[in-house]
Amino acid sequence: MKTLLFFCMTLLVASCSSDNPKDAIIDENVIISADLYNETNTDYYQILQASIEGDTLRVTIQSSGCDGSEWVVKLVDSGAIAESYPVQRFAKISLKNEELCDAIVTKNFTFNITSLRAEDQLYLNLEGWDSQLHYDF
Repeated sequence: MKTLLFFCMTLLVASCSSDNPKDAIIDENVIISADLYNETNTDYYQILQASIEGDTLRVTIQSSGCDGSEWVVKLVDSGAIAESYPVQRFAKISLKNEELCDAIVTKNFTFNITSLRAEDQLYLNLEGWDSQLHYDF
């Protein structure tokens, strides 16, 4: 009985721990949709940092909430490609935040952006970020 209790407690503690609870890796949440892009509201958060490293978009956002653990974050691309060199794409961060606390929460997110590739490089125009992000692949 003690062995079973020890095993259950160990499993419970291991499943609740996290090396970096402020970071979220989001590879499956890159959506290309003109309709969703047009419907995405960016008024409820601020982008503090944005960069592209390899095939990864790294974004730090700040919004109100409890701890951000319930946030649902997606990268939404408009599907439009501006014909320039390099080509340009347009994206927004979609944040679904139903936390009812008044704390200011800052969280880091990463997105695998290989699905946005066009030609050999592009500029990503991320709404809420002041400069274009260069993506060379």
